[in-house]
Amino acid sequence: MDFFIELSERAWKANRDGDASYYDSYLTDDPVAISPWGVETDRAAILRTFAENENPYTRTDQSEHRVVTLSDTSVVHTSRVEIDSPRGTMVVYATTTLVLDASGTWRAAVFQITPAS
Repeated sequence: MDFFIELSERAWKANRDGDASYYDSYLTDDPVAISPWGVETDRAAILRTFAENENPYTRTDQSEHRVVTLSDTSVVHTSRVEIDSPRGTMVVYATTTLVLDASGTWRAAVFQITPAS
């Protein structure tokens, strides 16, 4: 479980930093991103969004981690995330489905953020 929490922390740091190169290696070839702003399946568009970092997150504190093993090559990680950005503070539930690729690297296939009520 700690491995997937650390992987999630690295992804949130890359998000804060606008580090699209991290996401280039982190995402599968056909990722799906789901957020309050819509669904994106175009990998290049997802990477562009991270690179442009128009509303950078300045804080992303995770808690309530849960890792569910689906198979030997797939897991789901979910957490509650408090996010600060120029738009203010928001709390979301973040869920990522990760798959183990042929090279032995865990990559994000689907990631979703859902506002907490």
